[in-house]
Amino acid sequence: MAAGLADVLMGLLPLNFVFVRLCVPGIAGGVDATRGKAWEAFPEWLESRLAESGRLPGKEIVPDVDGGGGVQPYRGVALPIGVNAEGGVVAAASDRIEFPTEVDQLLLSLAANHAATAFQSARLVHERTMAEEGLRKAQNELELKVVERTVELRRSEAYLSEALRLTHTGIAALDGATGEVTHSSDEHSRLYGFDPEQGVPSFDDFRQRVHPRDRAGWSEALERGFSEAAHVEGEFRVVPPQGPQKHLRAIVHPVFTASGELDEFVGTVVDVTERKRAEEEQRAQLWFLESLDGVDRAIQRTSDLEEMLSDVLDVVLVTFGCDRAWLVYPCDPEVDFHRVRKERTRPEYIGASGLGVAIPNDPGVASVFRSVLATSGPVRFDPESGRGLPGQQERFEIKSMIAMAVHPKVEMPYMFGLHQCSHPRVWKPREERLFHEIGRRLADALDTLLMLRNLRESERNLARSRAELAASRARIVAAADETRRQIERDLHDGVQQRLVSLALAQRSAEAIVPPELYELRVQLSQVVDGLAGAIEELQEISRGIHPAILAQGGLAPALKTLARRSAVPVELAVRAGARLPEPVEVAVYYVVSEALTNAAKHAHASVVQVAVEIRDAVLELSIRDDGAGGAAPTLGSGLIGIADRVDALGGTMELASPAGQGTKLLIRLPVADGPGD
Repeated sequence: MAAGLADVLMGLLPLNFVFVRLCVPGIAGGVDATRGKAWEAFPEWLESRLAESGRLPGKEIVPDVDGGGGVQPYRGVALPIGVNAEGGVVAAASDRIEFPTEVDQLLLSLAANHAATAFQSARLVHERTMAEEGLRKAQNELELKVVERTVELRRSEAYLSEALRLTHTGIAALDGATGEVTHSSDEHSRLYGFDPEQGVPSFDDFRQRVHPRDRAGWSEALERGFSEAAHVEGEFRVVPPQGPQKHLRAIVHPVFTASGELDEFVGTVVDVTERKRAEEEQRAQLWFLESLDGVDRAIQRTSDLEEMLSDVLDVVLVTFGCDRAWLVYPCDPEVDFHRVRKERTRPEYIGASGLGVAIPNDPGVASVFRSVLATSGPVRFDPESGRGLPGQQERFEIKSMIAMAVHPKVEMPYMFGLHQCSHPRVWKPREERLFHEIGRRLADALDTLLMLRNLRESERNLARSRAELAASRARIVAAADETRRQIERDLHDGVQQRLVSLALAQRSAEAIVPPELYELRVQLSQVVDGLAGAIEELQEISRGIHPAILAQGGLAPALKTLARRSAVPVELAVRAGARLPEPVEVAVYYVVSEALTNAAKHAHASVVQVAVEIRDAVLELSIRDDGAGGAAPTLGSGLIGIADRVDALGGTMELASPAGQGTKLLIRLPVADGPGD
């Protein structure tokens, strides 16, 4: 526009030089256009004029414009454009002498002002166009961002909705003034059993889905939150028309406006059914383990069978909270009557054991026993089991029952059972599981205690047998000793005396034989010598049967006699000064006699060491030899006889006889307070 104005002025007036500067008020700088070279110093001239205020102060005519090059001077004029030269400057130079005339100045001013106005309008149009373009661009960018944000928001909403669905979390909003539900997320509606596609249910619709037992508390909590504009939280159950019961946890908090007024309530509801189920299972498992621990302690508390059964039934009665716990033995459907072996009851429900009555085995009762025996676990008789109660339920006020057969390995089966008399109880699966485990442990406990009882009975029988055997051995030994003494007396008083009389008679006969009958005297002398030898042999036999010195002098002289007569040298040490009971002395005598005989006949020993000592009312007899060894009770009757005699007196015998290392025999016999005891 500035260039067009300069061109028009050059051709219209005509002129030798034109300068146009168009400016926009309030904006620094402008647009310049120059035509012609007649005023070469014009830029410096203009700058000098603008140096003070930055604007041309007014119209100024320059009569002598130096065009340079020695040509004649030009006349020039400079005019401000607009008020206070805000629109710019127009300057012209011409070689006409009359320039600038009034017409020239008017045309220049008019053209310049029109151009400035047009320039400003164009600038405004341009700015408007640029602003509109920027606005359209900004609008497009905004619309693009809105679309992108909308997509992101929808994606976030989808993610949030999926997260809420996966975590079973719902969100709802209630109007702060009316309490009506203004928003319910899809998952929130589903948690209550509503279809999200059917819109937002009313407050009362939600309230009706709350479990009847929780509904009053649910309503009161929300009413308190509304009245106090306060935070509310709690747990409750809902019962959807289709689907299982759910446990929900809700947190509701108020939302206020900027002015502090209550606007709405926002609530978050989480499905905690799985957590509740896990907590219930944990409590059930803890109850199961604690109950079994109580039963185990009752079982381990005593080794008495009857006491154990009573303790277990006491624990069971408390654990199950039932009215009667019992054991019937045997669990036999063929008997005429059943008797309760052990029973524990509440005072108001005394059972058959407490009443001292037997239970007739009518068909209903027999059917129960058959059902229990046919099943490996508990059998329920309750309103949901489909099984009828036994025929005695009215007599004993039985409303429900659970029972099982307990099978110890060493006895016939028992029947273990519980009665509920106060109401028709339905036995829960966890109770049935616990009851089954108690029955199994009761069977193991019965096995242990029954075997223990049988073992103790066997031990008592064995002790009686041992006592009887010891008594029998003692009687046999005593009878044998008495027989020996009787034989010794018979030999001494009978045969020995007759032989002595015959010897004396032979000596008398020998004395009266005439000298001339020398051969007869010799024969009679030989007969007398034979009788003397027979008497001596008879005395030896008599001493072997029951030595008289033992009865007369005691153990020490008798053992010394055995040592002197032994074929093997004997080292004897007897440290028992007082007389001992006769059975003990006789036993020691015969043990030493048998040992010396064995050492001479079988061991081929060079010496035998015999020691007798009394310690703490126990006689210790030690016999050692340096013979061949290898002695054993199975190789002969001598050691067996020693063992029998020692056992008969309640003593012990230890034998060590390694081959080639001699034999050691150690006998211990209890000693009574005095001889003959």
